[in-house]
Amino acid sequence: MTSFFHSPARYLTRSVQLTLLGTLWISVSGELICLAQSQGPSLHQVQAQVLFNFTKFVTWPDDAFQHTGTSLIIGVLGDDHFGLVLEEALRDKTVMGKTLAIKRFQTIQDAATSHILFLSSSEESHLPQIIKTLQQTTVLTVSDMDEFAERGGMVALTLDDQKVHFKVNLDAVERAGLKLGSELLKLAKIVGDQPRTGK
Repeated sequence: MTSFFHSPARYLTRSVQLTLLGTLWISVSGELICLAQSQGPSLHQVQAQVLFNFTKFVTWPDDAFQHTGTSLIIGVLGDDHFGLVLEEALRDKTVMGKTLAIKRFQTIQDAATSHILFLSSSEESHLPQIIKTLQQTTVLTVSDMDEFAERGGMVALTLDDQKVHFKVNLDAVERAGLKLGSELLKLAKIVGDQPRTGK
């Protein structure tokens, strides 16, 4: 069975587990479990591994690589809390014959060249403008902002009880012409567009 993450046997839970990478678990209930013990990975290491794994379960239209050639770009917009973690997670990795490249961006216009874009929480006040600017692009947006998926983002990462979960806004994904693998979707909570109110 194709799987998403892998972890040592001592971290087994009672639920049936899928395996792939060495630092995380995904349970059949859709949980990405962050090993929060002192010897375990940091939250940003977990997020970096998640971004890497998304490259394996996303299909972009052919024209998404028209200007990037053999590179698949993972971008970060806003305050960068990853440090060298992304470089360490993606070093010497290739997916679909594409070399993974990491770029940090200061403007959303420049970030529109990404294939996967992590939006820092520092950009939350600009989120409506960011979503609007990325319309008609093939950028998969990922963030840990509150209600990110419900507000038009594509993949939201959330931390609850030392476990990292994710939501997918399929409306936004489909508008971008992207396809997500069934292995990923069956582990996610699926949401649609729900404009934020009250603020």
